[in-house]
Amino acid sequence: MKQSKKPTFLHYLYKNLPDKYELKAAITGIISWLRKFFSAARWKYTLFGVLSGIIIAYLIIPETKSASFWTLAGVLLSFMLGLSWLYLNDSWKRFRKQSSLGKLLGPIYDTGGTCTIFVSEYWRDIEKGNLFIYDKSDEVVGTSRVMGTGDSTALPYIYGLLMKAGKSYKELSINKSFIDFKGEWSNNFISIGGLTNKVTALLVGSYRDRLQYYFSEDGNRIIKDYGHYKRYLEVDHNHDYGIIIKLTGLNHTNRVLFIIAGIQDLGTSGAAYYLFDHASELADRYRNDDFALVIGVKKEIGEKSAFEVNFEEKSRVFIINGE
Repeated sequence: MKQSKKPTFLHYLYKNLPDKYELKAAITGIISWLRKFFSAARWKYTLFGVLSGIIIAYLIIPETKSASFWTLAGVLLSFMLGLSWLYLNDSWKRFRKQSSLGKLLGPIYDTGGTCTIFVSEYWRDIEKGNLFIYDKSDEVVGTSRVMGTGDSTALPYIYGLLMKAGKSYKELSINKSFIDFKGEWSNNFISIGGLTNKVTALLVGSYRDRLQYYFSEDGNRIIKDYGHYKRYLEVDHNHDYGIIIKLTGLNHTNRVLFIIAGIQDLGTSGAAYYLFDHASELADRYRNDDFALVIGVKKEIGEKSAFEVNFEEKSRVFIINGE
């Protein structure tokens, strides 16, 4: 049996206050603000403000001999300094985060910079109940989804990253990759998903020389071409793998594109989560430069276990004609 809590100061205060809702609401608001201001994360700023305020007040009005006067003035100044510090500190953190994201996202971050997000989409024959990939040529057996699990999980992370960068929903659009996207080719865009995404498939097929990593024709391997030999990485019992690629100037001057894709669904969602969670770190490392990463994901944990893979250590070698 739970014991009743002891009455707090607020219980005692409210009990002895006039029965006026507005008054109690105002007091509750003030106490809530004071608790927030003097929270554990902010007490040091408050203490610093009190000491600084007293010193400043004494320097400003040294002719005043009343200790109580300049002490009170110091306390008041401490609140002003504390509030100013908290506001400036929060503003600086927001500025640094957005500035960092600006380096990572490039033209997408610019004011008015638009971005199209392409996702894999399947076409379903309602009468037969069968599912097909975008060109209706190959049937996908054993599933009823119209968007891949990896794409649908990855999309919120990518959208969240763009929202953190201050992008308006009016500057973003989400398109199915089987729709003719040539009209979007000169825009900034992000392609989510492996070879089932027609945009990713086109980039891998047509611009392989510009891609540090690409997928094998069956989509089951991540490959890197070293010229006289190639290395590959494929899914194992414990891990799925994906890629994050940033390219600028490929489709249009001063435009940027990202490929967020996995061998399987978990590789795609893990790559998206890694980009979302490590955006500031990647921006500090690569600044405005293009980059390509291989991301591993632990199957037992899910996309939040995403980690950067040392491709040379994890991959295997095969001959040029072995693809």
